Amino acid sequence: MVLPLIGISILSTLAIYSATVNRAGIENQYKSEIIWQVLSYISLIVFTFFNYRNLKNQLSWIGYFVTILLLLVVFAFPAKNGAHSWITLPGFQFQPSEFAKLFLILTISDYMEKAKEKGETFGFKHGFVILSVMFVPFALTLAQPALGQALVMLGITGAMMILFLERKQLAVFLIILAILTGFIFTIRTIFPDQSVHFINNLPVMKHQKQRIITFIDPNADPKGIGYQVTQGITAVGSGQLFGRGFANAGQTQGNWVPEQWTDFIFSAIGEEFGFIGSSLLLFLFFFLLYRMIQLGLNAPDYFSAYYIAGVVGMFAFQIIENVGMNLAIMPVAGITLPFVSYGGTSLLTNFILVGIVLSIGIRRKKLSF
Repeated sequence: MVLPLIGISILSTLAIYSATVNRAGIENQYKSEIIWQVLSYISLIVFTFFNYRNLKNQLSWIGYFVTILLLLVVFAFPAKNGAHSWITLPGFQFQPSEFAKLFLILTISDYMEKAKEKGETFGFKHGFVILSVMFVPFALTLAQPALGQALVMLGITGAMMILFLERKQLAVFLIILAILTGFIFTIRTIFPDQSVHFINNLPVMKHQKQRIITFIDPNADPKGIGYQVTQGITAVGSGQLFGRGFANAGQTQGNWVPEQWTDFIFSAIGEEFGFIGSSLLLFLFFFLLYRMIQLGLNAPDYFSAYYIAGVVGMFAFQIIENVGMNLAIMPVAGITLPFVSYGGTSLLTNFILVGIVLSIGIRRKKLSF
């Protein structure tokens, strides 16, 4: 699992350097990213050797309530890019919603394990508790507003529910999910104008409407609300098979793609390293998730299995959504690409999550479901 992480880190550093080197004020952003990567790898080692079993019970719930408190405190700090997502301290800032995802996985894993050990099957009581645990950080994160982070919490919970549900319940859950997904993409394809009209009448914030509209029709306003998506597609497409070369791409070096070092970092990789480089990145992600799933299948206890399901679900959701929105096949939702997009808190949290998975891996024994 560490080898694909190293490969992803190298691609991340190259992409962030290229996307920021010609942007005034953030041209040294890659140096901060390298420092965060060093801290993150140290955290990975620490949590690998930390016994994950100590995260069960009270510790996971204490961490959960602390993050809820931080999600409330964040509103006391000035908004950044229109969102109250950051707690800023002298020389340091962090994003509480990132840590909220970590403790959301831990607390739900703890609850599910206790229910499974009692021989209980999924029922209304379990659904109410799990959704309540998810809803509090979800609602606070959505209120910031940070739609992307909130959606990731839904993805985490959904992935863990897949493992927790009984077979018949799982079949119903997957059928409903498939119908909803098919319905959304069918309506988007067949009735784009009606969909745009419907979105414009929804009681949501203007920028959120605009993101959904660009998902329905990326060319709706290429110089306005669709500018970022249009430029992102152009960057990816211009990379062709082998790319334009490191720090030698017109869209990236010309600063045409807004926020390219965060949400649209995949477009920089696509333009400079082409289809081959983009495929390599996706292969590294696939191999990382594959190794996690293998560990989950050999989990030493229910807590471990549910925890790994949550981590895999979180990373998979973010990867699919981020790459998809760079290609205009998913709505722009402010979701970063794990381990690649610039962001210290996000990077540190992701490495801690993987460190706990590795902690499970070196203490595993076969668990029969």
